[in-house]
Order: sequence, then structure tokens, then C-alpha cells
Amino acid sequence: MAMEIKCPGQFKVTEALKITDPDGVYSRDSLDRIPLLKESNPLGLVPVIIDRRSNKPMSVCDSLICVEYIDEVFGDVDANKLLPGGPAQRAEARMWSSRLNDDIATQFYVLLLKQNKEDQDKAADKMLSAVLDFCQKCKGPFFYGDEISMVDITIAPWLVGSRMEVVLKHFRHFEVPSTSEYSKYFVWRDSVLKHPAFVATASPDFEAMKRVYCRYADGTALVVKSKET
Repeated sequence: MAMEIKCPGQFKVTEALKITDPDGVYSRDSLDRIPLLKESNPLGLVPVIIDRRSNKPMSVCDSLICVEYIDEVFGDVDANKLLPGGPAQRAEARMWSSRLNDDIATQFYVLLLKQNKEDQDKAADKMLSAVLDFCQKCKGPFFYGDEISMVDITIAPWLVGSRMEVVLKHFRHFEVPSTSEYSKYFVWRDSVLKHPAFVATASPDFEAMKRVYCRYADGTALVVKSKET
């Protein structure tokens, strides 16, 4: 699987693998292997899963599609399902994941890249609005209750750990308000932080994370399109 430190999509995929198949063994390819990446995804975006278990390797692109693929391949019928429940709930999980990916993951980069305070405030407001909607729907401790799901994985890389504590707080002074309406966020955040799959996949190198994102925050990064999905 192609990945790099600044790709939160990678963490969604590796966390999904850790949840559905915790004893599995996987190989991870560096972005230095650009020909392999472009062969697997002509757009050159990460993450990419290359399933080599059959005679005809299968490439899967886009982080949310990768998570769904992992759930189909490794998720148990009664446990470790990232898209749990019947068809209606699974459709709901897909819709929430797509919405949160747009309103939190995408706005994360808008908030960092925009140098105008007004644009930054709009992105921050959109993120907080999405977090509030998440809180109102979240059953606790995770979105659907006791078990983590695709919805949780979709936003965990941005709202829990180094990207929140180091990147957003440091460069944009962004944080979720400590008010009652956001109380479920903090319960959810603490539950994610303790989840074995998150512990196993999160980056502990806060200084490296800060170095990666400082170019986004100060406007020196020449970003045409984020090399992740």
C-alpha cells in the first residue's frame, strides 16, 4: 500500500486493516516507487491498496473505497464490521462518511492553505458545524455505539492526535469548544485515542508532522491538488 507521513487517508486504510484483520501481515510501499503507484492509480494519488492474493492483482483507490473494500474482504459477519447493520444503516454510514470527508477532511486543508483570516474562519466554522452534527448523531462512545465504524475512521486522522493537537492548534489556533453541546466529541476523541487500531497506526512524531504541514500554513507549499484521496 502506497503511503507517506502527510497522508491521513493512509491512516484510515491502515486503521481499517487493524480493526478487521488485526493479525494480518501487510507490506507497505514508499512513494519513492512512483512507477508502481502510477501503474496502480494513473492519477498518482494515495492511498492505494494492491491485493496480490490472486493471480490477477487488484488495485483499489480512494481511501473511503479502500475502507469499504477492506470491510468486504476482512470484516466478520458479527464483529469487526466497519459498515455495520442492514442495508439502510450501511447506506447511512456511507453518506455520513462522505459528508464528513468533505466538511472536515477537505476543510482541514482549506483552513491551513488559506492565508486570509476570513477564509480561515469560514473553513473553521464549517468544520465545527460538522463536528456538532456528528455529536448530535453519535450514540457514544463511537458513532454507532460500542464498536468503531467507517464513520469514525473517516474523521479520526484529522480530529484526534497530531493533526489536531499539533497542526490545527499550532498553526490556526483551532480547537473544539469545551461546551456541553460538544461533550460527545471529547468522549469520542478519548475513545479513539485508546482504541488499539488507532494506537498502532497514529504517528507519534509530532515535530515531523509540524515540519510537513508548516509549508501549507505559511503559504509556501505549491499545492495544485492534494496527493491523497
